[in-house]
Amino acid sequence: MPKIDYNALGQALDTTWGRTSTPKTASYSVKFSLAGDVLIASYQAVVNFASEKEMILMKRMYEEESKEVIAGVLKNVKSVYKDLTGESLTTKEYNSSTSVEIIGFNVHNPKRTAYIRRKTSFEIA
Repeated sequence: MPKIDYNALGQALDTTWGRTSTPKTASYSVKFSLAGDVLIASYQAVVNFASEKEMILMKRMYEEESKEVIAGVLKNVKSVYKDLTGESLTTKEYNSSTSVEIIGFNVHNPKRTAYIRRKTSFEIA
């Protein structure tokens, strides 16, 4: 079992208001939580589409984007952790899932609004 400074890890994961680790975008959100020796990344984006075919294409596109975004945020977390402790943090992805939740639907308007969510679990190695 790795020796982890959970206080420093908590500071690195903290994305509350005023922190430098908060993404500077309104198009998505990434939050990390810690459950034992497992980091859970939660990505969420709001998307609009007009048809079921478009929804499938959007899901594929956002799956790729979410992988890149989560990897970038995790890289930042590891960098902050290393700055705080002087030690590196090693993670290994072992579970990931993507879901689509339609939140806006009107029979008179083809526009649909949905959340695209991705949860990825990383084991701290």
